[in-house]
Amino acid sequence: MHTEPITPTEGKSLIRGLPTPPEGSGMLCCLDCTGHTETMWDRRNKVEIKAARASFKILTKKGYLAFNMNKDGTKGELIHEFDPDAERIILSPPLVGG
Repeated sequence: MHTEPITPTEGKSLIRGLPTPPEGSGMLCCLDCTGHTETMWDRRNKVEIKAARASFKILTKKGYLAFNMNKDGTKGELIHEFDPDAERIILSPPLVGG
């Protein structure tokens, strides 16, 4: 059993080895049937922010849950609004029960 904390390697996060977004950028990671889809935006580019916000709205209206991840790749918090200053937002498909 591994008891020491696992830390990200250079350029990687704890989130299944996803790359860390470049400085000044954000990344929307949507978990889907293909594995995941990444949408990146430059925080200074209004057009890219608008496109990422639109993707966020479409997916959350479909029931996806959005989580703003901490910079170290650890679990963040559930969010209901797009945050253009976020480093990484993970969108998880809706849970179905039975």
